[in-house]
Amino acid sequence: MKITESYVHIAIREFLKQEGWLLIAGEYPNGSDDELNVLSISDPTVARDHSPDPRRHSRGEIVPDLVAYKNRTVLIIEAKPKYSLDDKYKLIDLLSTKKNRLIASLKDFSSGKTQFSHINYDNVNYVPVLAFGNPTFLPPCEDINFGHIYVKSISEVRMILW
Repeated sequence: MKITESYVHIAIREFLKQEGWLLIAGEYPNGSDDELNVLSISDPTVARDHSPDPRRHSRGEIVPDLVAYKNRTVLIIEAKPKYSLDDKYKLIDLLSTKKNRLIASLKDFSSGKTQFSHINYDNVNYVPVLAFGNPTFLPPCEDINFGHIYVKSISEVRMILW
C-alpha cells in the first residue's frame, strides 16, 4: 500500500477521534471534505474589506490540514506522505509571527458553534504537529517543541508530543 497524503490524513483523523481529541477544522488533500470545515487564516491587510473577490483574499492565506483540541491543548497539524521541512517552516511561521492571526481566526471560526464554546483560545497550549507516513515509527530528526504523528497503516498510528 502506497502511503499518500490522503491516506495519512484519514489515518490521523481516526486516530485522534479514538484518542478523544475534538476535531475543530480540517481539509482533505485536494479540498473536498464532508466532515469538517476549513480554517482559513487570512492576512488582515489583504482581506480587510467585504469584497466579493475571493482570489484576492486568498493571498497569504494559511489553511492547516487539521486542527484538534483536548485538555487545553490545540494541535495544528500538517500532513504529508513523508516528513516535510516546508511544513515545519510553515508551522514555525504560523505559531510565531502569525500566532495572533491564528487565534483570531479560531475565535471567529468557533463563534456560534456550541461544540467549541468551551475552548478559550487565549489560554491553551498550541502544539505544531507534523504527520507523515513512517513504517518504523522512528523520528527522522529531533524537532524540539513539535509533535509527530507517525502513520504505519490506517490502524497503526503513533503520536509523540514533546
